[in-house]
Amino acid sequence: MLLGDVVAIVADRGCQTRGYVYAFNQKTGKLLWKFLADAPATNLLAAGDSLIFATRTGELVSVETSSGAKRWQFKEATPDSECEFPRTPASDGVHVSFVSHKGTLYTLDANSGRELWKEQLPSPVTTGLFMYKDALYFGTDDGRLHGINPANGESLVDRPMPAVLNGRFSWQADPEDPVASSSKEYAFASSSKKDKPGMLMAFSDEFEHILWSQTADREWTSEQPHLWKDWVVAGNCRGDVVAYRRSDGKLAWSDHVNGCVRSFGDDGSTLYIGVQQGTVYAYRR
Repeated sequence: MLLGDVVAIVADRGCQTRGYVYAFNQKTGKLLWKFLADAPATNLLAAGDSLIFATRTGELVSVETSSGAKRWQFKEATPDSECEFPRTPASDGVHVSFVSHKGTLYTLDANSGRELWKEQLPSPVTTGLFMYKDALYFGTDDGRLHGINPANGESLVDRPMPAVLNGRFSWQADPEDPVASSSKEYAFASSSKKDKPGMLMAFSDEFEHILWSQTADREWTSEQPHLWKDWVVAGNCRGDVVAYRRSDGKLAWSDHVNGCVRSFGDDGSTLYIGVQQGTVYAYRR
């Protein structure tokens, strides 16, 4: 994560040993600070001048971006003895929400770490949490999309989906209407169809409607739909990299790499493809 001149990364060394969060100066590469925590395992969140992350043992930690000093730490009463990866938490800078390994949704004050409310969810969460336009969105194993007011836990959206949502959501402002504060959201899903288990869906602003969907003969294993140029890019464990047009979901192109695709990144002109076997591919089109 890049915040001003500070680059912060997580080093997850598993469950038996503790891990570090490191911060470097972007220009010089100098180590600014490191923070020792219990196996940090999620993406870092920015909340004002703080970084927030969750750990496999059920902690949520906030540190000062400039110094790495701990601001607060929240622990569940019953930590996860299985040490599984937690669902990605979310923050709007005021609130921070995360899901415990027992399926409890917590929302804290992002500045102090004080618990604001919690709710035991009736169905397991299957996606990362996503804050957008004063709402907290997530998918659940019963095939529903939820939107909750992070200030008080009030339900704003409870909508059935054609498949179980998974992974992390992606979004981008509508390039055809940059003045209006509208966007499109994208999500992976797992279909019950044996011959087409993978699904990619595009939503209109605030998940009001499904604009298009595409099915695939394998589940997508890349972390989230990746937006590159005019395409939505996805990858699977067979090494297939597939791009759909954002406008209508039509297939734009496809290619193949050696390995199970886990993540994408780009710098505008070049797409970077990370596979489980440890190779990173640089791809241009």
